[in-house]
Amino acid sequence: MKRAIARLSLFCIATLSASTVARGEVFLPGTQPGENDVRVASVKLCRTCHARTDNGDADPYRSWQGGMMAQAARDPIFRASLAIANQDIAGVGEYCLRCHAPTGWMAGRSTAADGSSLTEKDMHGVSCDLCHRLVDPKGKEAKGLVKDVPPGYGSGMMVLTGNKRALGPYDDSPPVKSHKTEKSVYHASGHLCGTCHDVSNPLFAKDVKTQPPEAYGTIERTYSEWLLSAYAKGPEERTCQSCHYPQVKGGGKASRQADSPHRDYFVKHGPVGASIWMQEAVLSVWGPGEVDEEALKHGTERAKALLKTAARLDLTFGPENKATLRVTNLTGHKLPTGYIEGRRMWVHVRFLDKAGKVLKEVGQYEEAEMTIAGEAIRARTLVHPDKTRVYEGLPGMSIEQAKKHNKKPGKSFHFVLNDVITFDNRIPPKGFENAAFASRNCQPVGVTYADGQYWDDMPLELPEGCKQVEAELIFEPVTADYIKFLVEENRTDDWGRKLLKVWKEAGDKTAEIIAEVTAAVPQ
Repeated sequence: MKRAIARLSLFCIATLSASTVARGEVFLPGTQPGENDVRVASVKLCRTCHARTDNGDADPYRSWQGGMMAQAARDPIFRASLAIANQDIAGVGEYCLRCHAPTGWMAGRSTAADGSSLTEKDMHGVSCDLCHRLVDPKGKEAKGLVKDVPPGYGSGMMVLTGNKRALGPYDDSPPVKSHKTEKSVYHASGHLCGTCHDVSNPLFAKDVKTQPPEAYGTIERTYSEWLLSAYAKGPEERTCQSCHYPQVKGGGKASRQADSPHRDYFVKHGPVGASIWMQEAVLSVWGPGEVDEEALKHGTERAKALLKTAARLDLTFGPENKATLRVTNLTGHKLPTGYIEGRRMWVHVRFLDKAGKVLKEVGQYEEAEMTIAGEAIRARTLVHPDKTRVYEGLPGMSIEQAKKHNKKPGKSFHFVLNDVITFDNRIPPKGFENAAFASRNCQPVGVTYADGQYWDDMPLELPEGCKQVEAELIFEPVTADYIKFLVEENRTDDWGRKLLKVWKEAGDKTAEIIAEVTAAVPQ
């Protein structure tokens, strides 16, 4: 990987009009609140049949509870960032609630953009009925359901079917009073996941009715990264569901009804991702009366197991005390991916002599002193990021945008104001092509990867007397710097303080080793 100069003007999207900034109004195509009398059913109704099945941890209701989609509206990182988004542009948080609390959004309860009008029903995040009502916005049926058909997959532009109709992989379920069941190819495709995992800032769009979301205002591009990878089609095809909704060995039953058929192809219903301590944070904030503690613990275990499959490390040795550590991306998207603010991974290497003594070390994850909102804190963090290879994406503001909002240009956590990507060296997936990634605004920035490259090589200099090298790849879903920002920038509610509390409680659980390798130095 060759480094290049990252300019703030690179990847600039557009500028915000004064009237839009003042109002924070967001309209996007798809099903609108109240359209076609769409009402998303309560999770309590779904639980009637889809809980306490004979599937153990693969019980549909239980496995869904342990995933972060079920906690999307409770997530303290989301709630803290939501407060600051509303501070930056009044009312813009309703756009965020569109994906994090879609039941409330569909019912018109998100007009209080801070989420204060959401009900208990809405706090279940991305619920069962919401997902099983989604219709392919590019399919024929969508045109008859909504006035404005989404121009692409992303940014929460959902098209929902009418009431009491559940779409899924089968169409032969026994009839029930709550809903009828229909087969949907869309529910087995990665395009469905793109609904909320290609996210763009609509305030930067020229025309949201005609522009696909990947054309402007990048916030997240996980779906695009997969769509442009080798896994989206062909002999290596893997959908998002292939990894994030793992198949249950031996199959299972979706319902506890006596006549519910056994399915050979049956999956855990809580999509597993990269959250390794947020489940614990949700439990701490909301309490066991609101969420299922055992389900959340199981969700954490599943996330850690999935992360162990994300990368491979290989060590090769050359002449003159030289070595190379290769980090290979084994996922179907960038590594790491997702909402990139505060998310990173890095290389930790130890060089040992023949007695096992550490001669040199880079990328240490150690306790350090820091001050957050005037409070002295000791917490574990990457202490010398400049000494190792850190993989991250850094959004920011151009000079013009920063001047307009009285901010500093460069990298920034103010995601609704950011109009550039200042740096992005995250490792592309297999099948990567520069032109294709640039076409959907998810190209590397400040570094160069060759077409077809889905790995990164880090050169190592072996100290005199080195006999063994130990390397680890460490993933951190949220950095101390991002926590500090979310606490200190908040002027409107206490979500920053709540987040700080659970982050401190988590201690060293906020990072995870996802790959490692040890090799003796050839003599």
